[in-house]
Amino acid sequence: MREINRGSRSGQLTITFAAIAVVTGMLLPMLSPPPSDGAIPSSFRRHVETFWVWYGPPNWIAASGKNDIQISSPTGTLWNNYGAGGAVCPRTAGQWFQFVSSNFRQTARQGQGLYSKPLAAARYSRRGRIRQRGQGYFRQRLQWAGRSGGRQIRGELIMDIFVVDALSGICGQRFQSRGAPARRNGRSIRLLRTVQSTITQQNL
Repeated sequence: MREINRGSRSGQLTITFAAIAVVTGMLLPMLSPPPSDGAIPSSFRRHVETFWVWYGPPNWIAASGKNDIQISSPTGTLWNNYGAGGAVCPRTAGQWFQFVSSNFRQTARQGQGLYSKPLAAARYSRRGRIRQRGQGYFRQRLQWAGRSGGRQIRGELIMDIFVVDALSGICGQRFQSRGAPARRNGRSIRLLRTVQSTITQQNL
């Protein structure tokens, strides 16, 4: 990651937007979720959205757009939120992760971010180390907790930032947030991770 400094701010923004337009065709395939190495459970069925294909329990539902998809159990108590997009490369990966995680926590009361329902007293209970997964590719995993409808909810937030075009300072970013009630949370989070691992994009 490096700081981009090219003349005036208006000129810098013009260059940035032009660069984003140029690399859009290259960027979209790179924002697809990484392929899974695991087998799809026999109890899962195939679900097809306009821009996504995923596998999960037969009665699970999803809402999606071109750059994000939210998958949940019928009542929304088990929730997996995946999104991706372009970004101007930050000075450091840590700077980006702090910005994204703060935004998720601050908007948790509105729902549809960290969790499917509004979260009270949302906080990060553990912030993992920033890890480099390749050249110009960084990831951080956080654990979060909050309350919804009188129940304790726990989950995880995974954030990725990676360089797409170093010359123009364009990065790609991905996030995953998933959560479930504290009771049997470990089993629920493992199920949600499995569902996440089956997601692929189509019709881009």
